[in-house]
Amino acid sequence: MNTPKPEMTPQPTKRAVFTQGGKGGVGKTEVALALASWYRASGIKPALLDFDIENANNSGFQSFFPEADKLDIHQEGSLDAFFSAFDSGADVVLADLAGGASNATQAWFEEAAEYATDMGVAFTAVGVTTNDAGSIQSILKWAGHLQQSVDYLVVLNEMRSPRCDFRYWTDDPNVAEFVKILEPVVIRMRARLEEFQAEIRNNACTLDSIIAGEVDSKFFHYTRNIVRAKIYQRGLYEGFDSARHILLPEESCIQLPLL
Repeated sequence: MNTPKPEMTPQPTKRAVFTQGGKGGVGKTEVALALASWYRASGIKPALLDFDIENANNSGFQSFFPEADKLDIHQEGSLDAFFSAFDSGADVVLADLAGGASNATQAWFEEAAEYATDMGVAFTAVGVTTNDAGSIQSILKWAGHLQQSVDYLVVLNEMRSPRCDFRYWTDDPNVAEFVKILEPVVIRMRARLEEFQAEIRNNACTLDSIIAGEVDSKFFHYTRNIVRAKIYQRGLYEGFDSARHILLPEESCIQLPLL
């Protein structure tokens, strides 16, 4: 009797990275912008998607990267549009979700992750939180839905509190269970000056463009602020590099250049 061979799940050769659309105002889009620059610095050109269709001001992902495609998950064919991003030859798709994403968004990504496994695509969920119980609970809620279908990167954003102790993160027993079971990579984003952040929003610029001197702003022509941009970028790049095994395509062994 011939025993049928078990179906083999394809080894992931591509990766879809998305920011969890939890509580707004935690720095989610800032992390997505830095990730896009980090990918390019590592020799990978990611396909960029902006899921925040309701954001009409200049703080949305597409405002910083005009080449990013807007995608409405509520429209028919949105799943096709998502997977079509890989047809352009991209090994990585980077998607920024709207803040306060609904259960419908979570269900959409559950379905996408299910089919992605069959296509050899690995998923990474990027959760960003401040020292705020609500933003931490948002990460846990997403993990409750997605569980082991994705890898997890958690960014602890110090916001305006350097050396923040993140007591809501360290003291919550549910966080301890999340870390034990799902083993997220946890990195920190250092505190930034509010004036610096306001200028970034007003000019819809990235740390890359500040460092390159491409921003038409007197504020960003001061050497001290260019140095700040380099310091902020270096810290994030070091964090992303520690998580490269869940951010880069499976077969990638790219060495990041020294900054």
